[in-house]
Amino acid sequence: MVSTQKVLLIEDNPGDAALVQIYLGDTEFQGCEVIHKESLEAGLAVAREEENLLAILLDLKLPDSSGLPTLEKIVDAAPNSNIIVLTGTSDRELGLTAVRLGAQDYLVKGSFDASVLSKTLRFSIERNRVLKRLEETQVLAKIGSWEYDLDHERLTASREFFRIFKLPFRNVVAIDELQSSAPFLFDFFQQIHGQTAVTGESITELDLELADGEKVHLYTRCTASRSDDGGQVYLGMVQDVSERFKAQQEILRNQRRYKEIFSQSHDAIFIATFEGRLIDLNAATEKLLHSSREVLLSSAQPFHDCFNPAVSRQAFLEELRQKGAVKNFELRVENSLGQIRECLATASLLSIDEGEGYTCILHDVTEQRQVEKLRKAREMAEQSARMKEQFLASVSHEMRTPMNAILGMSNILLQMDLPEEQKDMVQSIRHSSGILLGIVNDILQISSLQNGKVEFNSEPFDLNATLDGLQSVMYYKASEKDIVLSIHRDDSLANKLIGDQLRLNQVLFNLVGNAVKFTDRGTVDIFVKQLRDDGNKVRLRFEVKDTGIGIPPDKIEAVFDTFTRIRTKDRIYEGTGLGLAICKSLVESQGGSIGAVSQPGVGSTFWFELDFEKDKSAGSPSEEAVQKTVEMLPEDATFSVLLVEDHKLNQVVARKTLLRKWPKVQITLAENGQEALDKIAEADFDIVLMDVQMPVMDGFEATVNIRKMPPPKSNIPILAMTAHAHVSRDDKFSEAGMNDFVIKPFDPENLFEKISTYVQITR
Repeated sequence: MVSTQKVLLIEDNPGDAALVQIYLGDTEFQGCEVIHKESLEAGLAVAREEENLLAILLDLKLPDSSGLPTLEKIVDAAPNSNIIVLTGTSDRELGLTAVRLGAQDYLVKGSFDASVLSKTLRFSIERNRVLKRLEETQVLAKIGSWEYDLDHERLTASREFFRIFKLPFRNVVAIDELQSSAPFLFDFFQQIHGQTAVTGESITELDLELADGEKVHLYTRCTASRSDDGGQVYLGMVQDVSERFKAQQEILRNQRRYKEIFSQSHDAIFIATFEGRLIDLNAATEKLLHSSREVLLSSAQPFHDCFNPAVSRQAFLEELRQKGAVKNFELRVENSLGQIRECLATASLLSIDEGEGYTCILHDVTEQRQVEKLRKAREMAEQSARMKEQFLASVSHEMRTPMNAILGMSNILLQMDLPEEQKDMVQSIRHSSGILLGIVNDILQISSLQNGKVEFNSEPFDLNATLDGLQSVMYYKASEKDIVLSIHRDDSLANKLIGDQLRLNQVLFNLVGNAVKFTDRGTVDIFVKQLRDDGNKVRLRFEVKDTGIGIPPDKIEAVFDTFTRIRTKDRIYEGTGLGLAICKSLVESQGGSIGAVSQPGVGSTFWFELDFEKDKSAGSPSEEAVQKTVEMLPEDATFSVLLVEDHKLNQVVARKTLLRKWPKVQITLAENGQEALDKIAEADFDIVLMDVQMPVMDGFEATVNIRKMPPPKSNIPILAMTAHAHVSRDDKFSEAGMNDFVIKPFDPENLFEKISTYVQITR
């Protein structure tokens, strides 16, 4: 709509004129210029001079003219203009007559709104445009008229009348013909004319189903009259108001929907003045403020006082005044119980009878914020755990790499013919390196336990064999200090169990090792008792009792904490203080319990309880596994090894270790993954010992590329040799295509066993 278009409003009532202009401002015609005149003469002057009038809104009752003559004068002055007559509620007949005399439409003052005004304006514009094209005018107007001659039994109607009822146009239709060709229309007349016969006039809105099944909503007006010859006739008009009716129904539905939203919303919705007086509120507002509707509406205290702090309250109201609306403004709302709720406020200005006000929605995000804080705390904790794990893994790698050389060289030196003094020194070096390696292992394991990354196996094992193995290993340490080591088992003890034998061994070795360490003379006794047997599961109690230095009562709980060590005045004991913390985590992670009782100078008893399933199978897989031993390659075996290692000392250790075991082994060296690929492309090897962390190309990438080579090179066995202790846990080595792994610093016997497993030569 261009801005040069104009609407002429001829209305002497200032209130009605203002209302029309407000409604125009809410329609798509808001850009039009409204020329308001209060008399017919003033309006006629404008109508004659202005050639670009979009419409003329004409009140038929003016100070200088009244009734249909007013319309006739305007039509004479502006025959091509769109004239919309404004009538009172009692002048509907006048409006209809005005349409017959040249008005495009009429509006009953007090019975229309912006939507109806907009629609009427559009209708009149279109009707005026199609005056030159009659059929289009009839379609757009949707108003038809008829004359029903009862005495002559005939119907005369306009083209639009027939279009509304979807019937072919005819100048005159006989009633008996109508009854047979269009019974629905005959019934329509029977209903309208029946009402008119009683009252002389009928105004009706009704739904009608046409011949094709379409339903329309019609507005009709019919009057009883006399023809020129004195016969009885019915004069009527019909308008298809289906769209208007649908719009009204939609408005009603929206009103009901709004009411439902208002009453059922979980968000607090209220209307308030800027002075803080509540006008209306929903149930969610009552719940948020923990107060009743009656109390809130009648309270003399400003409602805004519940917005805290005051600076936020003032900022909220000021921004609302300046911008007219706010969205997701953060407010802290204090209810009647003194509880603070975190809310997001969305509000907009609203004109109310009480003056300036606003409507507001408060969305309570208290729980959401708390969840978000917990999520961020969890993410920070997880990130911290990842950083700690990465740090420990890096430290582990950096420490294990030189330790591999130290322990490897120590093992090689101890196999040589050394003077006793030098041999003792090498033994000391290896012993100290072993302690350092144990510290690194403890740090890594306690980190894994704290992060919940330790997996427990459930496999059959022999408890007696486990205890016998414990006694045979710890016997030598105990005998060095003349300590008597004994194991006491219940006669009813279940022997064939299912559980994690490795973790059980780890806990027992740690507790017995501590008992031996802190006992200078006397005994270390191991008691195993069966507490419960339900047929499928048993609960066992293990006790390790010593006659050592003991622990003060106030320190017993603390010894299970990380990095806690027992200190005495005359002696310092080696260790990190992680062993008991690891035991506690291993036991409790399996649903068990652990504790200790002690008396300084007398001794200590450490105990733990664990549940195990009973193994009822015919043969124990653990026994079969014990019987399976790897057949070692003979010392004169000849085979080829590709050693991929960038650390010089580790190269020396690996070479010397292999050559002392198999003097005829052929060792080829590659210092990175790319060199390894080149060597394998040039020659064949029986096995590859692959370091993981190297420059140029690491061991994982090199292995992936080897597996892409054509057979048989792609099938060569590859052992990962790494200082990263977590390599077995994340299975990265197997995903890359490595057959197995050896942790640095490696145990020579473990390395020999792995090589013997994978190297295929003629025995």
